[in-house]
Amino acid sequence: MDNRITKLQKSLRDEKLSAFMVTSPANIFYLTGINNFDAEKGFLLLAGQKDFKLVSSLFYRPRIDGVIPSRNVIHVPRGESISGYAARELKNSKTIGFERYDLSFARYELYKKALRGKKLIPYSSLIENLRQIKDAQEIALIKKAAAITDATFAQIAKLAKPGVTELFLKRKVVEIMQDMGAQGCSFDPIIASGKNGADPHYEGSNKKIRNGEMIVVDIGARYKNYDADLTRTIFLGKATEKYKKLYQIVLETQEKALSECKAGAEPKSVYEQAIANFKKYGEDQYFTHGLGHGVGIDIHELPNLSTNGIGTFQNNMVFTVEPGLYHAGWGGLRIEDLCVMENGKTKLLSKTPKKLLEI
Repeated sequence: MDNRITKLQKSLRDEKLSAFMVTSPANIFYLTGINNFDAEKGFLLLAGQKDFKLVSSLFYRPRIDGVIPSRNVIHVPRGESISGYAARELKNSKTIGFERYDLSFARYELYKKALRGKKLIPYSSLIENLRQIKDAQEIALIKKAAAITDATFAQIAKLAKPGVTELFLKRKVVEIMQDMGAQGCSFDPIIASGKNGADPHYEGSNKKIRNGEMIVVDIGARYKNYDADLTRTIFLGKATEKYKKLYQIVLETQEKALSECKAGAEPKSVYEQAIANFKKYGEDQYFTHGLGHGVGIDIHELPNLSTNGIGTFQNNMVFTVEPGLYHAGWGGLRIEDLCVMENGKTKLLSKTPKKLLEI
């Protein structure tokens, strides 16, 4: 963790910032190892160019003690404000950065009042840029999450039968993952059958799955606060010709994209080439989302394989590649793998086979 704080402090010097206020639970966990995802903003990390302080409600002392040195912790007594303690710690700081996309306007007003006379500067991804490059420990945890996800899919495929409901399978995903050691799911599992598959983020219902329907299964395990992501589409019964044709197009597009994801390549360019491949078959209008996203402490983080993607692929980035096609009134399908950039090339962390699966 010390190395991560050191990298942030270098960024502060580069940006000529006296200090930085970290409010994102994911970023606080990344920098300190403190789990504060349920803390309702009960934590604030103040990073200076040479030191840092974790300011927290006394309520959370049991989870902090022994994780980081006591000299780096400030426990706020009941009835006193975190913003007030921040003002005291930052009294000699002139320029203070904060997380644009995490700090609410209401909380910003509190800090602005408490830090009157200081220059507050919003930053979009100062720490997120550091998080793009995973260390060996992070990659090991993500691999474990991916293994649990693969094993869960194998069991769900066996449970997918005519008459079972989408919500039944969705509940089983959570149960299976937790039984295998996961904290839970990285996101709300997606089990979308038949026409429901045309909604990429379908929430699920008590609809019974019927023979002759596709089932989009998008799941991910969360293991020690690191995520995984996998999508496979299966067909219950004998696949139709339309399904076979579209499945082959999606698979071809994904394999092409995977080969193009190399160190130095631009994520935005890979996304655009995927669209071009779909266009070759007259299907580009049915590809309605980005090609992929970074995965780590958050299920969606940098890099971004979309029109908004910036930068280039680098070694030790972890990301998904997930093309899909969605035809309203018919259904949809998606193939998604979790990958790591290793020695300049893409290595699959997802091990579930991608051949057309009929059950």
